[in-house]
Formats: sequence, structure tokens, C-alpha cells
Amino acid sequence: VLLRLLLVLAPGAPVTFRHHRYDDLVRTLYKVHNECPHITRVYSAGRSVQGRHLYVLEFSDYPGTHELLEPEVKYVGNMHGDEVLGRELLLQLSEFLCEEFRSGNQRIVQLVQDTRIHLMPSMNPDGYEVAAGQGPNVSSYLVGRSNANGVDLNRNFPDLNTYAHYNERHGGPNHHLPLPDNWKSQVEPETRAVIQWIRSFNFVLSANLHGGAVVANYPYDKSLEHRVRGFRRTANTPTPDDKLFQKLAKVYSYAHGWMYQGWHCGDYFPDGITNGASWYSLSKGKLFPFKTFSFGKTKKVAQDEIG
Repeated sequence: VLLRLLLVLAPGAPVTFRHHRYDDLVRTLYKVHNECPHITRVYSAGRSVQGRHLYVLEFSDYPGTHELLEPEVKYVGNMHGDEVLGRELLLQLSEFLCEEFRSGNQRIVQLVQDTRIHLMPSMNPDGYEVAAGQGPNVSSYLVGRSNANGVDLNRNFPDLNTYAHYNERHGGPNHHLPLPDNWKSQVEPETRAVIQWIRSFNFVLSANLHGGAVVANYPYDKSLEHRVRGFRRTANTPTPDDKLFQKLAKVYSYAHGWMYQGWHCGDYFPDGITNGASWYSLSKGKLFPFKTFSFGKTKKVAQDEIG
């Protein structure tokens, strides 16, 4: 159900689909909390380079409390500061969940009662402010993509894929892998905050929302073997949970109006889904490796970016 919710937001939802600068985003989150105080909680997972909070809005019938056997789910948007649709969709989703719960929509009531939902609209608030400040006069599509230190957060996570691949070939666990001892000094504040956030909750399902191609992308992201695809080296590299990942990705793509058809901007993705490493190999990206029991996917929701 939660995978489909982004695609079925009620028309005319109170949150206007527009660019929300940082202060607007914060006001919107607290507005939702004030309208639904008994089922929401606003908290910060950490701070950005420039000190902005990575705010999270939680939905639960017992906010702030983990209930035994209740699944924890997270959505993350705006990892690239110039990719805004995930950010705005999560704000829309927060308003939708609140309004539908208050109106007695039994599907939403049951979802909130049986699931603990965490929405992080922006992982990269500093980059967003740079991109938003440029507006339609942006000089490059990369403006604001990285954080305030110029680092692409989607290339900044410790490379656990390599350890998993090695252990699969030579014996050893491919899950719950320890982070390197010095990992905190090797990553950006936003990445560090998100990793610590992930380690603090028993997330079982995750989605990371990007702009760009329209496709549901699932792990692994790093190829074991390589073939050249244009300037990229790629090869399908499935996880042991590949069938489940494909099923989850298809639930999303077939709920979309046309993603499942596969064609977008010259690329073709059968069923509107792709193994990450088959698309392009990436060793330090996304949020997948840090909780193997958290089935995470990346949703590329549209091509529009700031500018």
C-alpha cells in the first residue's frame, strides 16, 4: 500500500505543488503535525554542512515509540539538491496521510495503526537552497546537486557492496556487514546523519526518491562483472532477495500511469524497473547496504529538476 501512495494522492490536496524553500518545508511539516498531533512527530535526524536540520515527519498511532512486530518504513527525498520532485511528493504525502486519517479513510487509518512511517523530504537541504536560488536561470543542471562541500551524497556511502560480493564468492555473510572503523571521518555530515538514522531504527522497507529517468531501481548497485554500455560499465548483479526486490519494484511501476511501459528519454527498462548495476555500476551510492533486512529501492520519478 505504502509503495502506491505516492501515485494516488488525492487531487486538490491542501499542500500546493510548488517549490518549498527550507523555511517553507519546516513550516509545512509542523503544520501537518499540528493538524494531526496524535499520529505524528517531527524530529531531526541530524544537520547538514551549513547547519540545516534533516527533518523527518513520523506517522504512527504511537509516535516516537517502536511497537513490537510493527514494521518501520522510510522514504527519503532530495538526496540531490536539484532533484525536487521527491521532496515535494513527500510533503504532499504527509498532508494526504493526515487529511485522510482525519476523514476516516480506513485504508489510511489501518496503515497508520499498523506501520510506523518516517518521511525525510530533504537529505540535501543545502544543495536545494543553491539550486532554488538560481531558479530558471540556472547555468548548469548540476548546480545544487551536491552538498555545500561539493560532494555528491549519492557517491558518499561506505562501499559495503564490495565486501558482500567478496563474501558471496569466498564464503562469509552478505548481510549485516560492519562499517569500517573510520567511516565517520570518510563521509559528509548528511551521509553520517542518515547512516546513524538507519542504524537507530529497524526499517524493513525503504525508498529513495530521485528525479531523472522514470524507473524503479533496486540493488545491487555495483557490478561483479562488467560490460560496457556507452561510457558506463554495467552487469546485472542480483542480491539473494532479487525476486522480492523485483516484485516490490513492479508494484510501484504498474501502479504508475505509464512507468511499466519502460520507455523514457531513450532508455528502455522492461516493466519500468532495473537492477542498479545493470543500469550503471556504482560502489558508494544510495542507502541499500546498511540494513539488509530493509528492502530499499530508488524511484526515479520524473525528469524535471530545478531549472
